[in-house]
Amino acid sequence: MKRPSFPQQALVCALISAFTNPSAFSAEIPLAQYPAGSAHKMPIPNVVLSVDDSGSMAWNDAGGSATSSQPSRISSLKNGLKNVLINTSKYDNQFRLAWQSMWRCNDIPSSQSGCDGNNAMAVFSGTHKTNFSTWVDSISASGGTPSHTMMWNAGQYMKTTGKDSPWNATPGVADSRPISCRRAYHVFMTDGGWNSYLPSTSFDAFDFQTKMISTHAEAIGNSDGTSKALPQPDASKYGPTLTYSTTSDQTKIYRDSYGGGTKKQTISKKDYYYAYPTLADMAFHYWSTDLQPNIGNQIPFEPKKSTDETFKVGNKSVTIKPEWNPKNDPATWQHLVTHTIGYGARASNWDNSGSNPIFTNGMYGDGFTEAILGTKTWTDATDTDYDGSYTSGSRRGQAITDYVRPEELWHMAINSRGKFFPVQTGADLEKAFDEIFTSIVADNTSPLTGFTSASSSISRNNTESFQSGYVAAEDLNSNKNRWSGFVASEKISIVVDPQNPQNITWSTAPNPSWGTNPNKTAPNNHMTTADKLDALSPADITSRLILSHDGSAGISFEWGTTTSLSTAQQALLNLTPSDGRGKDRVNYIRGDRSKEENQTNGVFRQRKSRQADIVNSNIWYAGPPSLSYSANSYISYVGAQSKRIPMLYVGGNDGMLHGFSAIDGSEKIAYVPRGVIKNLPEFSNTGYTHRYYVDGSPFTGDVNLGTQNSANWATYLTGTLGAGGKGYFVLDVTKPGTTDGLISSNFTKTNASTLVIMDKTDAVDDDIGHIFGTPVVDEANPQRALQITQTNNGRWAVIMGNGYNSINERPVLLIQYLDGNKELQKISAVPVTTPKNAEADQNGLSTPQFLDVNGDSIPDIVYAGDLRGNLWKFDISSNNASNWGVAFDGQPLFTATYSTGVTGSATSRQPITTPPVLRPNRQVGGLMVAFGTGRSLTEGDRTDTDSKQTVYSVLDNTRYKISLTGENKGKVVAQTSDPTPATVSRSQLMSQMIEGAKKGGEASSASRDFWAVTENRAIFDCQGKTNCTAVKGWYFNLPEAGERVLRAIEFFDGSSVLEIMSEVPASGGATAGSEESCEPTPKAAKPFRTLLTIDQGARPRTQILDQNGDGLYNAGDKYANRMTADTKELRFSTKTLQIRKGSSGGAGGGGGGGGGGCGPSCDPLAKIPELLLRPNWRQLN
Repeated sequence: MKRPSFPQQALVCALISAFTNPSAFSAEIPLAQYPAGSAHKMPIPNVVLSVDDSGSMAWNDAGGSATSSQPSRISSLKNGLKNVLINTSKYDNQFRLAWQSMWRCNDIPSSQSGCDGNNAMAVFSGTHKTNFSTWVDSISASGGTPSHTMMWNAGQYMKTTGKDSPWNATPGVADSRPISCRRAYHVFMTDGGWNSYLPSTSFDAFDFQTKMISTHAEAIGNSDGTSKALPQPDASKYGPTLTYSTTSDQTKIYRDSYGGGTKKQTISKKDYYYAYPTLADMAFHYWSTDLQPNIGNQIPFEPKKSTDETFKVGNKSVTIKPEWNPKNDPATWQHLVTHTIGYGARASNWDNSGSNPIFTNGMYGDGFTEAILGTKTWTDATDTDYDGSYTSGSRRGQAITDYVRPEELWHMAINSRGKFFPVQTGADLEKAFDEIFTSIVADNTSPLTGFTSASSSISRNNTESFQSGYVAAEDLNSNKNRWSGFVASEKISIVVDPQNPQNITWSTAPNPSWGTNPNKTAPNNHMTTADKLDALSPADITSRLILSHDGSAGISFEWGTTTSLSTAQQALLNLTPSDGRGKDRVNYIRGDRSKEENQTNGVFRQRKSRQADIVNSNIWYAGPPSLSYSANSYISYVGAQSKRIPMLYVGGNDGMLHGFSAIDGSEKIAYVPRGVIKNLPEFSNTGYTHRYYVDGSPFTGDVNLGTQNSANWATYLTGTLGAGGKGYFVLDVTKPGTTDGLISSNFTKTNASTLVIMDKTDAVDDDIGHIFGTPVVDEANPQRALQITQTNNGRWAVIMGNGYNSINERPVLLIQYLDGNKELQKISAVPVTTPKNAEADQNGLSTPQFLDVNGDSIPDIVYAGDLRGNLWKFDISSNNASNWGVAFDGQPLFTATYSTGVTGSATSRQPITTPPVLRPNRQVGGLMVAFGTGRSLTEGDRTDTDSKQTVYSVLDNTRYKISLTGENKGKVVAQTSDPTPATVSRSQLMSQMIEGAKKGGEASSASRDFWAVTENRAIFDCQGKTNCTAVKGWYFNLPEAGERVLRAIEFFDGSSVLEIMSEVPASGGATAGSEESCEPTPKAAKPFRTLLTIDQGARPRTQILDQNGDGLYNAGDKYANRMTADTKELRFSTKTLQIRKGSSGGAGGGGGGGGGGCGPSCDPLAKIPELLLRPNWRQLN
């Protein structure tokens, strides 16, 4: 066992008097529900849906009269739209929708009765979805086919500016800065060629009796047959600079020589003249024109074919650049991509004249290649003298409509970089709609492919490590195969060169006890917990031990047994009251995959793995009991449990805490907190948006549930939900079994009521909020969580801060008793008042730190910070719990604030979200309490670069004595004088800062940056000297914009040197439900390591960092004591070095000195010499 970081008796000497030397309200904090940097989702796109309700839609699929067995096309259209968009939540909130048909709501927005303007652009959900459903029900077949009108309406609507612009964040609400990267689509469906024109026409569709008057047509003209410079991107990163040339071999497939000109037709010896564009011209116009010239051109070019592609027929070939390949959309400006559907035999086929392209073998088949080469060209859809099947009188127009103009649908799609879907049945029509909307959603979901992140890492005895992580996505299709997680184990080999101890060889290999995965390639062929869960058989899934709590006792997380989910909980597991999928959903969460959407009749989201992502929950290793309690009964307990199966406990965002065997990675137990059950239906939803469930970090501790004379030792686990929910739960994890089999596991569902001790994650106390933070552990024994402890009244409890977003919003220390009646005792730092106290505004207590003054393994003092920067001190030293309370007469020891110092500038509170650390002050006695500030709870926090954060170390000058008489005999008592305990303000602190410029690393440290911090010396007692100002601590303003302390500060190598891991947090990753934006794209965290002494805030007296990478630690390293680092690290030690091995696989750079043998992302830090490690405590006398 590692020695204690400083002698216990030294703490007593420093603090006991015999050795004294001459602190209207806001709504809840909107907690982020996805990991930063994992998923930047494009703003949801605009979609205009245009459908054909002309007279021919009354026909059946074969073109005849509709019957009960052969329904009309209009019926198939309505049923298809309902099945794809209305009777499912698949596309809810996935796009914004406007709609129209040729004769019903035939404008956008339409004031037509029954439309009432409700068909304008809005997010497809809720009331808007209901309005859409009403419109679908109302459409019926009648009239001609004015396809131009629908194209015109869609395009002109997308040009709308002002408050009704479809590009606004909320159409109908003024928006001074519409999002510049939102894409737009037009889904155009018809059952035949067009036979009516633009809005200003009033002619008869078949007899052409009226001249079409169209300034609109002249404005569009032969758009695809006219060379033009296309709008430019705002920056080259969004797309290429383009000019459309009708003489280039790159553009033959788009252009024709028709449309926009004047056409003459003679009927009954009368001449008629017409001017109109083709539909392909209109599609090209609304693609090639910047529909919103006052909005930036920042739609990113994300090619599906990123390299040149050569097309060849016979001896003729052409190589097409990515930007002119119709498979890609290079437009960065606001434009319309048109997807077309030709429904019915006439709309999905056209005459083969021998010179025109024919749609064979799909969108990009043979006819496509011929059009690319220019060997086949588009037919003139405006030709009124087409010599088709009908050759005389008024039927000539019908021939054109039936046998030429359907070809336009393919041309339209190509001209606007969309796709054409020819369908002949209602079933195929439904599939086409689904495919189009699926592709739209996929194209507007940012690439997440292969994004993997380490969540937490721990090591055991320098030979074994365990690491959790998650994969955000492996494809871009909807929510399929996303958000999987794992725990992996590795064996670690560290070889130190005996001739050069700084030269280290590091290697890892899969833990052979866990096995290897034959489907993976070394060295990444670990068998993970996810692999093991995914290998479970249906019988294994049925017998999987997953527990929960029904509000009264522990239960099995199952459906329909007497010891399973209650009726109320079963109701919560239906997505809606009529959903009826609760039982299937329970089975899905338990691991059944038979109802996933890729299975027959599947309705649930397709998962990559049964194990969901593990993000913020740190792994807790629970081995055999090994704490330092001296009671004989505990020593006996340790002996009896010496071969207990070591376990790994970690929370997952599949709604459960997992307990895995550390020996082989198999799952032994899981637990679903009752507070997350109401949110579990979302987890199975095909439109799932990531959220946290069990995202807090668990920890265990040993407790005596009996008496001193009749002990009953057990190991209890405490779990929290983090951003996944409020409250906490406690499990009995004493008996997972032993490796020798002498003690059987009691992890069975029949023991649910005894394994689940309590669950306070639903209908929680008004002072219990979302509890974050990692466990506070003993410096000498990382398996001992200090928060599970005996208290001075003799009872056992778990002690926590109350977290954030509690109803009362105030900071409260929670003392949850684990024995007896298991009541909750609360010590509030702020009273409940009306109106609320200012310190109860979006506030809450963070993770506490503990002080055991007299060395009896019982905490006497608790320090904890809150979100308003208050550092509170709680005195729990009395053996009478009613005497426990807040020190300093209810005031905080210190309040962290920052001001620029400029006259009139605001003073900002600095939140404290991590526990402080403690060391005696060697100058004047008392205790130095060091902590950092900063938070990363919301999406806004992640990108906040304006709030300055700081590391502080402040003096608590309180002295203590041991009570010799009375009810507190033998207990610690704080003295009230000599000196008088006093709070501290920032003005009483000394400043430390960066000294000089950044120093680039050299040699094996070349990937790191280094800095030196000033070496100002704090004087705590002037001892009568003049020109001397005594201070009560120091502060160091973190220099990087956005930098903050989000991890608990630790002591380096058991010394009094603070190892401060700060960071500018990762940002980006907006998902559905968060504020839409084009920027920022995901940004990785920027971590830093700073080493400062706790009493002075100065550089350590020994050089620890190897700036010049020569393997030596001396003045050649320019006194650097701050450096860039890795976000997650494994920590190991050799005789002379402390090794920090980053888990980011090289992100952030390779590391450190030691001749480079340590490898990438590895920082060897020099240990502190033993003489300096152990200070001379006698000077405190």
